Amino acid sequence: MAFFENRRRHLDLTGLHDECERNYRRLQKTAIDSRQLGSKVLLHSQERPTSGLSIEVIEVAKYTSTLNIVTEQVGPYWMPKIEVKVRSYRDAKMAEVIEWCSDRTIPWALTETVGRQAIDEKWQWNIFLGEVLAYGLHHGIMASEA
Repeated sequence: MAFFENRRRHLDLTGLHDECERNYRRLQKTAIDSRQLGSKVLLHSQERPTSGLSIEVIEVAKYTSTLNIVTEQVGPYWMPKIEVKVRSYRDAKMAEVIEWCSDRTIPWALTETVGRQAIDEKWQWNIFLGEVLAYGLHHGIMASEA
């Protein structure tokens, strides 16, 4: 029985790190200056000009930056906007989701399960971030702001 319990709790840390590295590269493609507080990039959809992504630098430290990524009118009118806070590690060249929709702060320890919905929740959020960034880069038109 203990074997199956350990197997269910197994997290693919290498896969999570790979996804965080890909997300860092995707953010670099948006041409946002992560060292400049208040730097902002907008990715608007070519098909629907009122929808898109807003990426803004909200905190800058020596080796990291915190970005706020907000979807704007990407779904039906009744669907709430999606707001994700992402920490970008310039020294490690990684970017990871640290907060989801302002109500779920991700615990630092991957093994902490209190208040989490799934064992691989952190991995799922980073995969979702990757999909949103890839879609925005592929279908969006970039507009930078200072």
